[in-house]
Amino acid sequence: MHANLAEAEAALARGDYGQSLALLEPLAASHPLPDAEGARIRMLMVTAWMGQGDERKALATCRLLTRCKDLELRQNAKQLLIVLEAPSLQRPANWSIRLPNLNMTATTAARPASARRPSLRPAPPPPPATGPTKAPNLGFSILVLLVLIGLTMLLSGLAIPPR
Repeated sequence: MHANLAEAEAALARGDYGQSLALLEPLAASHPLPDAEGARIRMLMVTAWMGQGDERKALATCRLLTRCKDLELRQNAKQLLIVLEAPSLQRPANWSIRLPNLNMTATTAARPASARRPSLRPAPPPPPATGPTKAPNLGFSILVLLVLIGLTMLLSGLAIPPR
């Protein structure tokens, strides 16, 4: 029972309202409305019906849930009932974007490669250089070592004796 309820909640969270209702309807038949579990199942069904646009079923069930024994579910049902009974407002046309029909057919997709536009992508970068690793330069290492010894002597006061 709990596995089906969890699966129905997951389907509801994904927006798969049809699958959620298919899983919840057998559960609702086995759990009457006065039962807390039955009320919870029906609240999920109300949400799925709202997602499908079936406000009539959602409204009728939500009105039944306002008389539920569980205080939290009853309050949730009352709040949801306010939303369901609110009037639908007309949205002005300039609030939405209308996308043109691109008329994508099989004939446009099957054009030869020579008839298509050239790719606007940049050329891929050249592959990295490969080859044997060279030994480090010995002269540079000696120069770095001398500079470090000189700095050590200078900072320790050994380089220049005081007069």
